[in-house]
Amino acid sequence: MLLSLSIALALSQADTPPLERIVVTGARPLNTIELVKDPKAPQQPLPAQDGADYLKAIPGFNLIRKGGTSGDPVFRGAAGSRLTISSDDQMVLGGCSGRMDPPTAYINPQNYDQIRVIKGPQTVLYGPAAGTVLFERKSYQFDPEASPGQISTVIGSFGRMDGNADYLVGNDNGFWRINASYSESDDYQDGNDTPINSAYQRWGVDTQLGWTPDQDTVVLLTLGQSGAEAAYADRMMDGAVFDRTSASLRWRESYLTNWLAELDSQVYFGYVDHVMDNYSLREFTPTMRMPNPSARNPDRYSRGGRMVATFDTDLWVKLQAGVDHQYHSHRERVSMNQPMMPYQQKPRIDDAIVQQTGLFSEGGYALTNNTNVLGGVRIDWWEAKDLRPQSVTSGALRSNALTSGFLRSETSFGPHQWYAGIGRAERFPDFWELIGNNNQSATSASAFHIESELTHQLDLGYHYRVATTEVVVSVFYSRVDDYILIEHGPPMQPNTVRSVNTESFGGEVLVNYRANDHWLLDASLAYTHGSNLTDHRPLAQQPPLELKLGAEYTVHDWTIAGLWRLVANQHRVAIGQGNVAGSDFKETAGFGTLAVNAHRRFGQHWRVSFGVDNLLDRAFAEHLSTASAAVSGYEQITQVNEPGRTYWLKLDYQL
Repeated sequence: MLLSLSIALALSQADTPPLERIVVTGARPLNTIELVKDPKAPQQPLPAQDGADYLKAIPGFNLIRKGGTSGDPVFRGAAGSRLTISSDDQMVLGGCSGRMDPPTAYINPQNYDQIRVIKGPQTVLYGPAAGTVLFERKSYQFDPEASPGQISTVIGSFGRMDGNADYLVGNDNGFWRINASYSESDDYQDGNDTPINSAYQRWGVDTQLGWTPDQDTVVLLTLGQSGAEAAYADRMMDGAVFDRTSASLRWRESYLTNWLAELDSQVYFGYVDHVMDNYSLREFTPTMRMPNPSARNPDRYSRGGRMVATFDTDLWVKLQAGVDHQYHSHRERVSMNQPMMPYQQKPRIDDAIVQQTGLFSEGGYALTNNTNVLGGVRIDWWEAKDLRPQSVTSGALRSNALTSGFLRSETSFGPHQWYAGIGRAERFPDFWELIGNNNQSATSASAFHIESELTHQLDLGYHYRVATTEVVVSVFYSRVDDYILIEHGPPMQPNTVRSVNTESFGGEVLVNYRANDHWLLDASLAYTHGSNLTDHRPLAQQPPLELKLGAEYTVHDWTIAGLWRLVANQHRVAIGQGNVAGSDFKETAGFGTLAVNAHRRFGQHWRVSFGVDNLLDRAFAEHLSTASAAVSGYEQITQVNEPGRTYWLKLDYQL
């Protein structure tokens, strides 16, 4: 069904228990701007196979669809590095210059214990961003009373098959945990029964070895390996290889002194190897730009670390301070005639190095019994080097010191809670803006010296909660100076990167109402309005108004639910403009879809859920989804449409 709570104030002072959500995972508010979701619980629509697919169900989030997997997540119109994506506190970045592999493409949500979303620039712990998404595992001590794990499987229309396993074993001295996942799907069909080039296959394994000599100490080694292949309907190449290797070593120590509550240290390593070609997953068809079988093979090496200290003081409710660092090097090799000059025999050419070091501190202070003030400040030292041998800025080095911060007030009175926060986020241009696609600026054949972005944002929120009713409202106003706008060129040609000034406003509203022991009704509304102040036109890549209406009916051991999703048309477009993830190319019509599902638990171990998405088999596309490309053997359509009527069944077994 739907929904997750968009925002809320801290619930620790509230006496009323939260409204129970059964079939759909209700996002549990942690504080004013933070929510948490359980990715292992049943949900509507069809259980997600990657991180972006999961996030799209949260009000305020949207998905840029390119095929069956690896879509780009968008939050309030912000995409790319304007969103911070973290996996167990590791910064995840893809290798493809054309965004075939956004960070969420390497994340299977069911391999994690929880997903936390922090809205707006209202934290400095993870870097400057319009939103922060944290995929987290929480097992730092072995609990013999807890379940050792879970196994689940999903089957669905269009050959969809998933399998996930999570197992934990250990004792007081340590533990071993393994997460494994596999997912595949054939090409799906839209509501017109038109096949879409969208088949994929994904797998991943993560294992953790923990040493816990006492209750206050954990040393954790995490190793990960994943791979995938995916067909795309929006471009002339498919993703033949998505290989990722990762490793992390973490030491967390609690109560080191009477004033140092915790010291959390981590170092990590990551390597992404990606191949895109026009022959492995589709029938090769010569074109003027690619008359021969062609391939590109970028890779990215990453390393980094962070150390965060939490202090126990009489003055501060909570005080944290720390340092983080990340280093990324990117290379690529290309063959425009794979049979004659295989890319495997070519040397990899370095094109960029980007690194960052940050210092940050964040804390809260209790003004009164009902009012807290929270704030934080951060400074980042960024450095980038252009290594492209043919670039006009080849060998150029740029460095910037950027500052970010926020201040927020939280007040609660009975069932009413309010917050008001102002944030500043200064963002360094990412690889896709500086280097990707050999971008150019308005005055140069290289975009390497484009200005950093500066965001100022006001966030306001209200939360009302009693036994039967919950209302959550969050609104924002954002002003961005030197917003990095991309004007997309023809396929295989450079894009133009410009700095403009923008503003946007909007928010989300959520209402839950439990009419009685059987019925739970809910609704959510999300809207973002963006404007390009420099060009006096709409800001590109903004989602339209979206309304969700849901209902759950519980009888005996069964819960039956439905979701009606209504999306308005979007006529505020800027054709040819956008960001690293996509660009506007047409106005889009509104649509409505209906989904139904049911859920039942059998005993303590088994749970079954099943449903039908797009019940009425409507043919439609999300406004932000990309334009469709001409793929041999497939009917040419204007935009990458969503799947048609989709049946699915999920079976969970709790060990």
